[in-house]
Amino acid sequence: MKKTTVQLLDDLDGTVIENGSGTTVSFGFEGNSYEIDLSTENLTEFQAAMKPYTNVARRVGYVPAKTRATGSAGSDRAELQAIRAWAAANGMQVSDRGRIAGTVREAYANAQAK
Repeated sequence: MKKTTVQLLDDLDGTVIENGSGTTVSFGFEGNSYEIDLSTENLTEFQAAMKPYTNVARRVGYVPAKTRATGSAGSDRAELQAIRAWAAANGMQVSDRGRIAGTVREAYANAQAK
């Protein structure tokens, strides 16, 4: 028997990201698209650093990080982690597993649109 284990590491400091305690962040800068895996702590710092700029920036459109081949309205794991991390950082109660309330999803989408 063979068992393969994959660990997600924080790209900034190299720490192991435990299940549900971090996320992959996609962002654009100077015409380039980037992705970075961050622990919850580094994600909070990233969001705080970006907030002054995103608060005054013009939104040019929304392109989801991933689109399911079936075109379903579901979310991928990275997006769910991002929503949960954002909700927790903004004082909202969300479970570590299962569906995320529509009100939380809507608040997250509105915050990303700003």
